[in-house]
Amino acid sequence: MSATLRLRLRNAQPRLGSAIGLALLLLAAGLRFVFGGLSQGFGPMTFLPAILLAGLVGGFRIGSIIAALCVVVGWGWFFPPYGTLILSSGDRISMGVFIVTAGLELYVVHMLRLTMDDLSSAESRSSTLFRELQHRVANNLQSVAAFLYLRKKTLEPDSAGAHALEAAQDRLTLMSDVHRRLNNPSSIDQPLGSYLEELCADLIAASNMPNIRSRVEATSIEFDLEVLMTLSLIVAELVTNSLKHAFPDGRDGTITITVERERDVYTLVVADDGCGATTTPAPRKKNGLGQRILQNLAFQLGGQIVLEHGDGTVATMVFRPRTEAAARVKA
Repeated sequence: MSATLRLRLRNAQPRLGSAIGLALLLLAAGLRFVFGGLSQGFGPMTFLPAILLAGLVGGFRIGSIIAALCVVVGWGWFFPPYGTLILSSGDRISMGVFIVTAGLELYVVHMLRLTMDDLSSAESRSSTLFRELQHRVANNLQSVAAFLYLRKKTLEPDSAGAHALEAAQDRLTLMSDVHRRLNNPSSIDQPLGSYLEELCADLIAASNMPNIRSRVEATSIEFDLEVLMTLSLIVAELVTNSLKHAFPDGRDGTITITVERERDVYTLVVADDGCGATTTPAPRKKNGLGQRILQNLAFQLGGQIVLEHGDGTVATMVFRPRTEAAARVKA
């Protein structure tokens, strides 16, 4: 059952339920007069859809009112002599079966609505607990990053240990920022292109490099939270690498992020028009910590990152989320 249908069932709409119930009641009564004696074997059972839908849409009270009307109309106009309340012994049984069936329908509708309320409350609690967990994870990552920063201050500035701690601190801070962004419901609900644009804008602002621009080209794809988290970390790492290495001496540049889909295969491309590997003062290590982290993240999405160096650097990842519901095209 979809979330939209659950919401509609949980939120009773008395007017709509009354209109549907009355319309189906009149339709069933009209069919009785059209078919005449042919409908006698069914009795008022044709009223049951009216009671069911009135109860589902309008609530238990509206369903009960429609059920009472159906009993009155059925009693007087579905059993001969028509227009009276006189029933034969066999018709009394039919009427009794109808009343019991209508009562069972209303009971099922009532229990269904109670179940919907319980599911909604459980879903709300789970969502709150999940957001709280994500918030605590982000806080813990930030705390560890702060601890590494303090530890780095005790080492020689240019030592290998200081550089390693600085790299670890940067990545923990990056993961914390991504967690906080995904913890914001408005960020999750926005289109993928807008989400990545804001992520890149924050990374550029944090790097204090206003001369760098970002451009995002993404089809209308919606990823689930797990895939979006991993994809965000990959994009953030690649963009951060470009900001650190591709634009020395304050040169201008553009970082382009593209996400495309062809059937169930997705392609991520992060490209910069920077100095490339041949002229950069600090070439990027193919087997460094950053590259190992990137490949591990790509593996989680069933992909692999390929780097190409020339006038700039182009990182390409072709991936296929492992779960069938991990990604879907937005309507």
